[in-house]
Amino acid sequence: MDLIDIYVTHLRVLHYSENTVRGHIFLLGRFLRFLARDPASATKETIEAYQLHLYEEINPRGRPNSAASQNNALKVVKSFYAFLREKGYMVGDPAKDVSYARVPKRLPRSVLTKPEMKKLLHAPDTTTLLGYRDRTILEVLYSTGIRKEEINSLLIEDVDHVQGFLRVNSGKGNKDRVVPLGRIACRYLENYIVSVRPSLMKAPSRHLFLSLKGGKLSKNVVWELVKHYAKKARITKAISPHTFRHTCATLMLRNKANIRHVQELLGHACLTSTQVYTSVSITDLKEVHKKCHPREKDKE
Repeated sequence: MDLIDIYVTHLRVLHYSENTVRGHIFLLGRFLRFLARDPASATKETIEAYQLHLYEEINPRGRPNSAASQNNALKVVKSFYAFLREKGYMVGDPAKDVSYARVPKRLPRSVLTKPEMKKLLHAPDTTTLLGYRDRTILEVLYSTGIRKEEINSLLIEDVDHVQGFLRVNSGKGNKDRVVPLGRIACRYLENYIVSVRPSLMKAPSRHLFLSLKGGKLSKNVVWELVKHYAKKARITKAISPHTFRHTCATLMLRNKANIRHVQELLGHACLTSTQVYTSVSITDLKEVHKKCHPREKDKE
């Protein structure tokens, strides 16, 4: 068993999700192709050369890697070498003192206004099976702020449309959480489960949202339907399933939601991740500006 296999087994023993394990395998593979020799022979200079390579590399989209992407790749390498040193496969840790790139603080760009979101929600044709399913998906995304992968993984038993709760299993970081479902999302879910889902189901399935063939939604279906309905609603902003998450958080904060509650809703491990939305939602600052700026008191 080589060092990579030993490390991957270690991740699985620690119950990392399979998605996380696959990500580590992929990113370590990139590093090993750059290294082109025994990983135990790496030095600090080698890791820094790889970091420079990540900085200069043009990704498959034809763009340079972002600082966050560079750091994600470096984080896996650092984790790998910390493990090798800890378990005695190496005397030292060549990646220990390699610094991460500074990540610019950027605000979410794809935040919709309430009228834009309403247009998007009304875009599906709810007189059809798939149209009603899609409207329900959009309502759940907006109500809960859950991620695309999380909505794909929902099971029928995860929904309590009577009490208004949704259980998210193995979210980011392999963490479970329960989130509230709004009144309208509950109504659509109840109708979908009672009247639409049985018509889509071709064989027994526990998955909440089903494809036209009766199986689990494929990986990109939610992304594709969001793009489709954004175009249909004539929304020109760049839209993705994450737009619902950004918009949900931003509008809740504008309506004076406690940031800790929004953090819990989104499943953020760190409050810092949620605080970015306070910069988008400047309700308090706007009120102070209106009240205190001298130009706001002029009559013209």
